[in-house]
Amino acid sequence: MGSIESTSKDPAKIYTAKVKDKVMLLDNPLKSSEEKKKRTILKKKVKTMSAKEKRQTRIYEIPKECHKYELFVPLHELWLQYIEELYGKSSPNIFGQKLLKADFHGAILTVSKSKCASYIGVTGIAIQETENMFKLITRDNNMKCIPKGHSIFTFRLRDHMFTLYGDQFRYRSAIRATKKFKNKPSIDL
Repeated sequence: MGSIESTSKDPAKIYTAKVKDKVMLLDNPLKSSEEKKKRTILKKKVKTMSAKEKRQTRIYEIPKECHKYELFVPLHELWLQYIEELYGKSSPNIFGQKLLKADFHGAILTVSKSKCASYIGVTGIAIQETENMFKLITRDNNMKCIPKGHSIFTFRLRDHMFTLYGDQFRYRSAIRATKKFKNKPSIDL
């Protein structure tokens, strides 16, 4: 039962060395029930919805019965706490970089300039932000969809008025939080 020499061509020696008194598995061994459970769990893993499914289920739409300003006042109060914590004791110049990455859900925004004259002066709580839009709920319980492009928004914090150029905010808030921005001059409307 020693090793076979490379020069040996005797089939009996090869058989003895490789096959005789050896255990041979003719079938796959049975898998344990735990391994089977893990495999079925992986197969049943939750799959994300496609964009088409999200549109069909209207997952991002805010129902008409929720178009009430009073419902979103607590969200605004939470946003004030968040932005005060973000602002801290820093100067308005340093705060600008932090503001660029901030979340605006709950902020009271006013459209100060826009290419579309009907948007100018609209004020409301930002209830939803997409890549190209702010959805604002006004005091008279109307939801307005304001495009970020070609619009300038303002909001007040303490005794400072801050201006947001919509063209520079045309990113989703999640991407904006992680993106590294370069200083660019703002072109007025």
